[in-house]
Amino acid sequence: MFNFLRSKAFLINLVAACLFCLLAVWGIFKFINSYTLHGETISVPSLEGLTVSEVDEILKEKKLRYIILDSIYISDAEKGIVLEQNPSPNDLVKENRTIYITTSKIVPPKISMPNVVDMSLRLAIAKIESYGLKVKIQHRPSECVNCVLKQEIDGKEVKPNDKIKKGSVVLLTIGSGTSNERVMVPYLISLTKEDAEGKLMEASLNIGFSDYENCNCKTPEDTLKAKVYRQSPVRSQSIAINMGSSVDLYFTCDTNLVNFNPPVIDTLSIDTVN
Repeated sequence: MFNFLRSKAFLINLVAACLFCLLAVWGIFKFINSYTLHGETISVPSLEGLTVSEVDEILKEKKLRYIILDSIYISDAEKGIVLEQNPSPNDLVKENRTIYITTSKIVPPKISMPNVVDMSLRLAIAKIESYGLKVKIQHRPSECVNCVLKQEIDGKEVKPNDKIKKGSVVLLTIGSGTSNERVMVPYLISLTKEDAEGKLMEASLNIGFSDYENCNCKTPEDTLKAKVYRQSPVRSQSIAINMGSSVDLYFTCDTNLVNFNPPVIDTLSIDTVN
């Protein structure tokens, strides 16, 4: 037995077995490194704001994949672009990694029209906006003061549960009482369009003409941030207009044109003049 262990044949077999094991281990590690691309990473590009076709082209060049995880509707967002991504931009990933993206819907979803007839204006606005809809108002004489008489979209009366597009503008007809009630014009200078519209709505007024001619807005985001620098009619103690009237607004992105100091008379945004 011991003579065999000391024999040349045994030693040759032992060395061969060791070499085989070493080669096998080396081959396994080589395969694992090749399969997992050990040490090789790719920086995830920023995809937000891009269309799906642009995403497809960029990720193919990077040898990455993508899956549209969800598609949601946002009224103010550009349609058909990437809103979110996972992994985040600049994260390091392996080749063929899947990037999960959320896009904005091109076509707004259909929803059921809520019933706001006979509601007060304040409650009606809150309910309509909770459905992802927008509100405009008009007034007509009625004994039902400040309550909703009719709800319309694109000039047609809509009934409760009618299917409408999310983001639609609902025109509410509001009772103005048996007299022609008038309100003071609120001070809107330095407000964004969204804030100005809200303040006008509280005063039972509407936005009329919107002018961006003097606004050097280069992107949609700039337009949303533009401020009112002029309004017509202006805020004045001597000027009152009928409920439901429109106020023209002029916007700018140049803060030097905006007067951020409201006049002393603007102590109350809504004054009813009998």
